[in-house]
Amino acid sequence: MKLTIRLLLLSILTQYLFAEIHVVDLAGGGDYTSIYVAVDEASAGDTVLISSGTYQLPTTEGRILVDKELHILGSGYDAVENGGTYIFASTQMFDFTANADGSTLRGLRLYGAGSPLIQIAADEVIIEENHITNAQSQGFLMHIGSSVSADTIRNNILLFNPSSSHRYGIHLNGCIDATISNNIMAYFSNNGGIYAYNSTNSVVSNNIFLHSQYAVRSYGVMTIVNNIFMNCSYGIYNDTGADIIFNNCFFNNTTDGVTGTNPILENPDFVNFDENDTYTMTSVDEDDFDFHLLDESPLIDGGYELVDFNDANGSQNDPGVYGWLYPWSSDNGAPSMPVINSISVTPSSVDPGGTISIEVIGRFGN
Repeated sequence: MKLTIRLLLLSILTQYLFAEIHVVDLAGGGDYTSIYVAVDEASAGDTVLISSGTYQLPTTEGRILVDKELHILGSGYDAVENGGTYIFASTQMFDFTANADGSTLRGLRLYGAGSPLIQIAADEVIIEENHITNAQSQGFLMHIGSSVSADTIRNNILLFNPSSSHRYGIHLNGCIDATISNNIMAYFSNNGGIYAYNSTNSVVSNNIFLHSQYAVRSYGVMTIVNNIFMNCSYGIYNDTGADIIFNNCFFNNTTDGVTGTNPILENPDFVNFDENDTYTMTSVDEDDFDFHLLDESPLIDGGYELVDFNDANGSQNDPGVYGWLYPWSSDNGAPSMPVINSISVTPSSVDPGGTISIEVIGRFGN
């Protein structure tokens, strides 16, 4: 046990001591109280850690501009009283410019009213383990721009306020090799939870789509596999007919749409969610829904047989958010690796054979 703890601490220190870490804390316990200032003053490759609290983005300052590689981490999308990080705004929230290749946005609860809420014009950006809601009518949650490549949106809860009109999700606008996986997506309207226009070689896998007028609308070439479409008006709308569509589950939809090859037209049999349940903006706090598959589920090992989509344990893919290589990692959005808020070493110097104390404060996911 002592060896395990020492190795873990060494791993943590190695990861964080060789990069600049900028801590944002409204209570004054960090380096900044403003996310804008922390992001602006950080250098490429740095990490911005946003401590638990409720942060409002002023309308006068607008969106947070990320114009270099940054890793922006919150303490999870739990309610603030349980240690989460909540950011809200009446405008757009994050803009990753072409110079922000390789950036990360993780562990936040975001509630805004912008179109799009998150703009991505950089390659290899990862948006993961967030709870993101848009209240803007006629707006997208995210927009991934033309010729942008290899962006990843995974392990998020993505949904609209149902009272908003024209609720659009992720707009893949001419991008290349995007991966949209292991998300729970709900309450999207006629342009869908995913709207792909001239997008090529993108993958939509292991998502759960709920309560949407259209779940996926494709006008490009995508691989759409291992997803679950449930309680939707329309599942997959495929305009070009060029998409690769395999082993998706369709249940209790008004119209399934293009079901592709080997569809599973049965109840997915979740541990605690069925066709009579409703997933809302407050479900993460108020409901005890569990999207694990029961042992008798027809989806167990029911996904696409291509080895590239095997689960992390090497078995055939289980459709839904707990399948493939990045299964749903925690129920509270706290990153599976430690989020370090501060590291202190005392005293600053000792004689040979002396003792030092290292204090690491942060939050661990499940």
